[in-house]
Amino acid sequence: MTADPLLSVRDLTVRFRMPEGQSVAVDGVSLDLAAGEVLGIVGESGSGKSQILYALMGLLASNGAVGGQALFQDQDLLAMTPRQIDRVRGQSLSMIFQDPMTSLNPYIRVGDQLAEGLMVHQGLTKRAARAEAVRMLDRVRIPDAANRARRYPHEFSGGMRQRVMIAMALLAKPRLLLADEPTTALDVTIQAQVLDLMAELARETGTAIILVTHDLGVVARLCDRVAVLYGGRIMEEAPADLLFDAPAHPYTRGLLAAMPRLEAALTPRLGTIPGTPRSGGGDVAGCPFVDRCEVRLAVCATTRPPLYELRALGLGRRSACHLSEPAP
Repeated sequence: MTADPLLSVRDLTVRFRMPEGQSVAVDGVSLDLAAGEVLGIVGESGSGKSQILYALMGLLASNGAVGGQALFQDQDLLAMTPRQIDRVRGQSLSMIFQDPMTSLNPYIRVGDQLAEGLMVHQGLTKRAARAEAVRMLDRVRIPDAANRARRYPHEFSGGMRQRVMIAMALLAKPRLLLADEPTTALDVTIQAQVLDLMAELARETGTAIILVTHDLGVVARLCDRVAVLYGGRIMEEAPADLLFDAPAHPYTRGLLAAMPRLEAALTPRLGTIPGTPRSGGGDVAGCPFVDRCEVRLAVCATTRPPLYELRALGLGRRSACHLSEPAP
């Protein structure tokens, strides 16, 4: 990691007011991201992955509250007013949303929706913006892009709408791209093409990407580093190749054991993690994974483990497990 990261997140917390009290979705997450780097955030449903992105974009639900700091281009995203962050969104900060079915305006033609951002944020004429929108639709493999740009969202399949959302996010060539399960609705061929396009953007323009996904295959293909989230906390962070080769945290090992593998094709059962995923970790004194961990110690239930540096396992490796504590 460079001394001057593009994005520096410190002690990010996200809480929601609920009828039964406060719910903690993200609990003290700290991350750094360099220009051109791709960071994957993985974990089970409810672990807080998407809420990190919504907090950075200033798009939390009305009952949500955010704490901590997120420095991006020397500005704290979490301290911005709605008007301030609106100027950042669409210029240097973009997001690909998870649900393409509800993210497009059903009353406006697709090409006009894509062109609007270029006209507002980059000052392009309507003609130039529409031409750029058609070019990007073609790059995300929308067939007959010029004709499709004149159509409404209901005339697109779910997978094609997702490609439109990806095109919209990539159009402005943002400094930071937040991607929430961007390839979930795509078949494997289009998925590979879109991932290659995102990698090309990062390589050519220096765009940094935070990719939230449950698909470890996507992580292996695209990401430089990986943060493993559970109960709103980072359990492990490592370069992608080192994490897949030698996972340090018991939760990470459980996730990797649940991946289908070609060499295990004759084995009918995938690995599983016992127990039920925890949503949020704010009410846990110790490790949020303690109830499901097969190697837990007594201290795990009472003391929160810090993210220990694992220098012996490679540069940039951290694990929030008491078993990872370095010897004195």
